[in-house]
Amino acid sequence: MALLAAGLLRANRVVSTSDLVDAVWGDAPPPTASALLQTYVSNLRRALHAVDRQLIITRPPGYLFRVEREDIDAARFESFAAQGRAAAAAGRPEEAAEALRTGLALWRGPALDGLNTPMLRQAANGLEELRLDVLEERIGCELRLNRIGPLAAELAALVAEHPLRETLRAQQMLALFRLGRQADALDAFHQARSVLQSELGVEPGAELRRVHQAILTADPSLGPPVPVHAVTRIDPQREPGPEHDTASDSGPAVAIDDNGGRRIDPADRLPRQLPPQLGELIGRDREMADLRQTLLTAASADHPVCCVITGKAGSGKTALANAVAHEVRDVFRDGQLYAVFRGGGTGTNETHEILGAFLRALGEPASRLPESLEERSSLFRSRIAGRRILIVLDNAGPEAQVRPLLPAHGGGAALLSSRAALVGLESQSNLALDVLEPDDALRLLSQLVAPERVSAEPAAAEEIVRLCGGLPLAVRTVGARLAARQRWPLNVLASRLRDEHRRLDELVAGDLEVRATLQLSYSSLPDPIRLAFRRLGLISPAQFSPWLLAPLLDVTPAKAEYFAERLTDAQLVDAAGVGLDGQLRYGMHDLIRLFARERADAEEPIADQCEAIERLGGLLLTLIGGLRIGTQPPAGTDPVRTDRPAGIASGDEPPDDVHTWLDQEQWTLVHTVEQAARLGRHRLARRLCEALLPWFRLRNSFEPWLRTHSAALEAVRAAKDRPSEAILLRGLGQLYYEQDLLDEAAEYYRGALTVFRDLGDRRGEAGCLLGEASTHREQGRFTRALEFLEGARAIYSQMDDMAGLAECSYGFGHVNREVGNLAGAAAALEQALAAYRQVGDRRGEGMTLRSMAMVHRADGALAKSEQLAEEAISVLREIGDRLLVAYAMQCLAKVKIRQGCGEHAASLLKEALQVCTDLCDGFGVALVTRTLGELHLAAGELDEAAAHLTAARDRWSAMRLDLFRARTDRDLAEVHRRRGDLAAAEELRGLALATFRRYGSREQSELANLLEAGREPTGSE
Repeated sequence: MALLAAGLLRANRVVSTSDLVDAVWGDAPPPTASALLQTYVSNLRRALHAVDRQLIITRPPGYLFRVEREDIDAARFESFAAQGRAAAAAGRPEEAAEALRTGLALWRGPALDGLNTPMLRQAANGLEELRLDVLEERIGCELRLNRIGPLAAELAALVAEHPLRETLRAQQMLALFRLGRQADALDAFHQARSVLQSELGVEPGAELRRVHQAILTADPSLGPPVPVHAVTRIDPQREPGPEHDTASDSGPAVAIDDNGGRRIDPADRLPRQLPPQLGELIGRDREMADLRQTLLTAASADHPVCCVITGKAGSGKTALANAVAHEVRDVFRDGQLYAVFRGGGTGTNETHEILGAFLRALGEPASRLPESLEERSSLFRSRIAGRRILIVLDNAGPEAQVRPLLPAHGGGAALLSSRAALVGLESQSNLALDVLEPDDALRLLSQLVAPERVSAEPAAAEEIVRLCGGLPLAVRTVGARLAARQRWPLNVLASRLRDEHRRLDELVAGDLEVRATLQLSYSSLPDPIRLAFRRLGLISPAQFSPWLLAPLLDVTPAKAEYFAERLTDAQLVDAAGVGLDGQLRYGMHDLIRLFARERADAEEPIADQCEAIERLGGLLLTLIGGLRIGTQPPAGTDPVRTDRPAGIASGDEPPDDVHTWLDQEQWTLVHTVEQAARLGRHRLARRLCEALLPWFRLRNSFEPWLRTHSAALEAVRAAKDRPSEAILLRGLGQLYYEQDLLDEAAEYYRGALTVFRDLGDRRGEAGCLLGEASTHREQGRFTRALEFLEGARAIYSQMDDMAGLAECSYGFGHVNREVGNLAGAAAALEQALAAYRQVGDRRGEGMTLRSMAMVHRADGALAKSEQLAEEAISVLREIGDRLLVAYAMQCLAKVKIRQGCGEHAASLLKEALQVCTDLCDGFGVALVTRTLGELHLAAGELDEAAAHLTAARDRWSAMRLDLFRARTDRDLAEVHRRRGDLAAAEELRGLALATFRRYGSREQSELANLLEAGREPTGSE
């Protein structure tokens, strides 16, 4: 039952295996949960076979439970609730009460009774909350109808069952008051206050206090008391009589002729069909002013005026059109006509119906309406000729549907809202409505929810409007939900909206629903354009160029651009200008992007999704195949394919600036890897990760690096692809190393090493040994680092792998420099430089030149060090490695400090610090900050030196890099000495010397020798 309940709660959407496991077993799933779940699904399918053999469909990463909404009690209940709310809002309490009562009758005991896992209990609590909301609404309708007798007893029982629900308390008080039991009503308030204070420690809410005060003063707004004899004769099923004259205000009463037609002069008919105003319109002042000004010119113009408002679904087109229409209605004294297109396709059937309705509103007898569209349109234009009439058409269709409804003479005007651009119409104003600015969206939320709630949780409110993407319909929906749940903190809804998989589910309130509005736009598209939209949903890009659609749809680039333009016309994507590569760019609103993903999951066969992702992945591997960031591909990997995948035209050549292109397409690449992994295309996911890794390292793109490798790792493990698992584990080790998380890096390297050894992959093993050597070196464990380097060198020597030997030599040079063996370091780095140049690894060449410059600087050969550092900068600039350029500039700056060229050093360090900050490189920021401290120290600027050195010391401490912290302590000691605080200086030097001795670094002898000689040390790192 738990499995079925979890599936039906998310009917017609894919429910992941992990969510189903949570639903069935909660927080304590058995080790074989996945296998057991498959068995349970199989059993459930057999049990339901008689109902529908296709009810449960396997769809990675889980299952889809395909059920008609009317077959689910919860959905039927929500439908009746929506009907009731709509009737109540329209002033039909009898109809509202009946619909709400019918919905409540569907309940049979507690929701999900007997299912007790946390996930299902949370769902059950939500359903119960919904039931109580509807129950309160039904009682509210009964109160409006003055059916007090049966309510008093019902409310007494409900209050006893739910003592903390203030709405029920207020309704009980109102019922008692109307029964003439004022004392009992006041006592009910005191009981409520006592319970709230004892249970929650709070006072009654504003509404309960208002009802209490109104009862105390016998406020007439509470309604008249119900006589006792009247109470006993109330029939809940009786239709109430008319309470007032419901005749239309659109004109005088009319007689009916013997043909059923209206006998009234059409010239006397003044239709007033505008819907009610919805309150203040926020964030549209400029648009309101422009439209109002254009429409007002119709009064004196000798030609008709047409204004078009376009925008994506939910952008507030209808609200804007209605607000403007109300502002100018007095100018159009002969009437206002209003119609809503249902979006039923591109035909003119709706136009035919609307013309008939307009003509009847203008007094034309129904029996005399022409049959043909052309004749109706001609008659309509004749009836409105010379009259100041405003025609408002909401959700207008394509131009062919609209033209027959437009005025043809001066004095008349048309105001249209449409999801389509309607560029074919001759209009005086074609306004493209965008989403709300953040401040305006926040104002709208505040208006709907109450300013004090928004101001009490500003961060949560800002997050809510951000997650709504500024879409007015979405903001109105969450505002309506929060207004109906006065006790909900805003952060509860914010946390729900964060989950992309449930965000559209949360954007529902009564008949306000973002998904349903988007569905109207989607359903009106022809099949090929809907397919393009769904295929975009596979990748869910925030922005994209048309080339993306070519492999997804297996079409030419020209056809792909056509599809992108049609989606733009439908307001499902936005034109976003020209990209860095010179191609047109398009954007997708976040909520539309989520809807596209839903449609893809619901409608796209898995086989079709897989083929599309394979085509896209193949193209991407081709486009990035030429990318070599100064290094060779990781050892033990397949070469990246460079052949062009089938179906891709020659116009898809990668741009000259591959770096620029990758910067722009980074998230498309990430989403492709994640989708490949989700669909079980594990090899494609792994190969894309390998191809992208040099790029991620170059840009320090840590989040994309982690997301792609984590998704691919999960997929290869599910497929038991151990070689790919080892490669990805090593890639994650490198990621954590670049993030200065050295313990985590070593753990992943060890995991990869174990798998490579199990597989007998010697090259992969050597690569992991090099990785571990780097983590030990950075942590000052030089002996361990040398052991790992020796192991790697032995393997690379056996394989005659020059690239691997180059890395080993570089590692030996680095470690020897750290321990003070400068001659050994120089020899090893010379070997590394020759090997890197032999294999064409420019990045390795640049790194080695920088390291050689540091060796010569430590040896006092400043001119040689300067030359090598400048050469390193030149090489690294050529390959576009900004981060390593920054490190080489820091190296050169230290030389300049010792040469007394402080101004040049300051310029170098300023640029280096900016790059390290931009690329979120914590180690680099600490290193450059410390060097800035040394620059100020050399200039005698002790306060500035202390500030920079202290900041660097804090960073080293946070990264647990004791050796680098000790080097900074040594510099701080000199600051204290120059200030005359000899005790502090001696203490810091002692701490630094103890660290140098513990690690065996070269500074132990340097510092000890200088102290014996009575000279002050200067930093050599």
